[in-house]
Amino acid sequence: MSTAPTTAPTGSAEGWSRPLALVVALAFFMENLDATILITATPSIAADYGVAAADLGLAVTAYLVAVAAFIPFGSWLADRLGARAVFLSSVVVFTLASAWCAASDSVATLTCARVLQGIAGSMLVPVGRLVVLRGTAKADLVRAIAYLTWPALVAPVIAPLLGGLLTEHAGWPWIFWGNVPIGVVLALAAWRIVPPVAAVRRPLDVVGLVLMIVTVTALVLGLEFVADPARAVTGSVLLVAAVLVGTVAVRWVRRAAHPVLDLGTLRIATFRVSNSAGSVYRAVVSAAPFLLPLLLQDGFGWSPVQAGAMLMAVFAGNLGIKPVTTPLMRRVRLVPIVVVSTVVLAATFVAAATLTPDTPSALVAALFVVSGAARSVGFTAYNTLQFADVPPAGIGPANAVASITAQLATGLGVAVAALLVRSAVALVPGQDAAFGYRVALVAMAAVGLASLVETLFLPRGAGDAVRAGRR
Repeated sequence: MSTAPTTAPTGSAEGWSRPLALVVALAFFMENLDATILITATPSIAADYGVAAADLGLAVTAYLVAVAAFIPFGSWLADRLGARAVFLSSVVVFTLASAWCAASDSVATLTCARVLQGIAGSMLVPVGRLVVLRGTAKADLVRAIAYLTWPALVAPVIAPLLGGLLTEHAGWPWIFWGNVPIGVVLALAAWRIVPPVAAVRRPLDVVGLVLMIVTVTALVLGLEFVADPARAVTGSVLLVAAVLVGTVAVRWVRRAAHPVLDLGTLRIATFRVSNSAGSVYRAVVSAAPFLLPLLLQDGFGWSPVQAGAMLMAVFAGNLGIKPVTTPLMRRVRLVPIVVVSTVVLAATFVAAATLTPDTPSALVAALFVVSGAARSVGFTAYNTLQFADVPPAGIGPANAVASITAQLATGLGVAVAALLVRSAVALVPGQDAAFGYRVALVAMAAVGLASLVETLFLPRGAGDAVRAGRR
């Protein structure tokens, strides 16, 4: 059953609302930033707590698990209570949990606060996107997706530099204290801008929810552990468990009268491909903020601040191409854009693998700018194609599926990249410090190109519904 807004969002006659998209984009940015920024501050936090840096891994992983595992529950809650109420509540809870993180005095306290923060984030992102998508006509979908895409691209890129600067000059608690004023402004803006949405009374599929939480938790933890030699066996067991429980979960939700996760939208070709091939592309993109700074630091001996500053060139590419993205997607079909963007991105990965410590910084920066531009265009094209042919009644279920696959793809990219680095070093010992990162970059480029196989089989004109407003 569709849960259309009782009042249209502020905007044009087509329902497009730039203020609404900006509010949701800011929420996305806050959540995406917190998913990665803690890693930079881990040594400082560990020193304050008097523990080893490895002991803080649970606090990082707990957040990612909570975000991915509770997305189906957030989707049901948005139907039950109304998307506006759930979005506002998640902003408030996320802000309070951030303050709790900043004030925590032990690993256990920080981990609990991160779990609460992750649960709020699991509702913040998909529910926010749902509010925007339900109020946006197909002709305006490209513009809406462009706003909602940049936080996922920008936050992981600037997180290392921002986290390092805050930790060094203000102290690690300010990584979290900074969310408080943002959260207050966001809550006030959302109260005024986010439209009311009719609630739908449907029972909660408890069995399906439990199966999904177990599946996603095992999968996220398995991906995290399998790249670590000390926990590889545990990670492998968790991945097998995720496959087994996931199979049961899929069978259950296909037969349930009111499934917690409706997989019916996967019958739509553009949506299905965007969540399979598109997830592989997202995984490749997510590997870049992990591989590139480590190549510069471990491979070339750069400082964390130097590497983080150079990574800002990727952000410059993301931002610089944005004014071109919407006109481009109105004039050119989405599938060719995806193909060209993927090929260029793969080429920049291979080029990055050939860099040396003597490569001029200007050349490195130029390469990162091109890579950032390619990933920005490809990301936006895939995310637009994802919802191009989904009917209004299917937006809610499709959004929940897309949110889960996006979270899992991000974790998969980092896990696979880490595994490739370790495997290369183990199989070919005696190489220089940059060898493992070079191999991983080339391998991820090949994975990105392989993702195009399924995309190329989409029919001509796939996703043209979003180009109805082209000039």
